[in-house]
Amino acid sequence: MKKWLRDCLRLFYPARCCVCGRLTDVKQPLCVCCQKTVPFIQPPVCDRCGRQEDRCVCRRRQRAFARCVSPFYHEGLVRDAVTRLKNKGYTDDVEGLAGEMMEVVRREYGGIAFSCVTAVPLYKKDYRRRGFNDAALLAQALAAQLRVPYKPLLRKIWYTQPQKELKAFERSGNLLGVFDVDEPAQVKDAIVLLVDDVITTGATLDECAKMLKIYGAQEVYGVTVAATLLKKSENDV
Repeated sequence: MKKWLRDCLRLFYPARCCVCGRLTDVKQPLCVCCQKTVPFIQPPVCDRCGRQEDRCVCRRRQRAFARCVSPFYHEGLVRDAVTRLKNKGYTDDVEGLAGEMMEVVRREYGGIAFSCVTAVPLYKKDYRRRGFNDAALLAQALAAQLRVPYKPLLRKIWYTQPQKELKAFERSGNLLGVFDVDEPAQVKDAIVLLVDDVITTGATLDECAKMLKIYGAQEVYGVTVAATLLKKSENDV
């Protein structure tokens, strides 16, 4: 959305916090209360999973994506905001959440010139049922803020049981072979910023990044709204 149109709309629809929904300054995606209380991920962070180094259990495990970063932990009001966006179609928070993602991308990936931004795709029946893909909405908003092209590079070709319903050790196997690349010519030699809503074990991002690299992507970096805190046993996949 163009800035002048967004500013005009704010005359009739006041800005609200992208996490709790309270009224806030138009230039601040988070209200004063949430700026002090939401579970931000503070540097220094793990150079693989993006969690704080003292809360990381990934042991810097090799993945197809170079690393992932997130502004928040998937807790409290942040979890509620992601749920509203993902399951209830509450899309008003997209710009604000993408703004927080942009800040962490600039902080952690500041020297990287991304070729494009893309999103983890939904299976077509899931998309028809929801009417939108929350990861794509976030990716489009983030791409606009970063001034990098958004490209829908991936598609999901098989239905899978939701990852949140599975144990950690089941997640990687659940996604084997379910993603494909739509336009290989746009992937070759690209440095891709891959967007999803939440990272838990990293299995979804890993499988998507694997396909992008098979089709010639130079490198894939991840960014999500939030990262789930794991115990050591939960990341043994």
